[in-house]
Amino acid sequence: MGKVVTAVRLANLFDKKLGQKIREIHIEDAIVDSGASMMSLHADYISELGLDLLRTVKVNTATEITELGIYGPVEYEIRGRTATGEVMELKHPKVKALVGQIPLEQMDFLINPASNSLILNPEHDGQLILDQLIVSEDYRFEEMQ
Repeated sequence: MGKVVTAVRLANLFDKKLGQKIREIHIEDAIVDSGASMMSLHADYISELGLDLLRTVKVNTATEITELGIYGPVEYEIRGRTATGEVMELKHPKVKALVGQIPLEQMDFLINPASNSLILNPEHDGQLILDQLIVSEDYRFEEMQ
């Protein structure tokens, strides 16, 4: 699979909620990576958006396990679909923005490896439909002891 990129708009959700001037950025070449969990941004973008540090977490990168900041809240938009969440600090020297699996699932996008592109979930006929675990008689969970 080749490199998949997409345009993304990010906005400070606190600004929107408070009705003040909204700090937002537009990134034309965010890398889409289904192996990553979250939306991740370089510190310059986090600062430009004025996002608050919410907590730090341990992160497994290609080279080490390290601690990185989680910032937010943020609204992100890709191809007219929006979702809200948090962003993880990104310390890669060349990559400035990364779209991970959580925002892809929130907005019902898939990666098409044949065309190296981001597509709407073809099973949902162009509609935003999210998946949820279905509990039925076929699926029973034993209580934890």
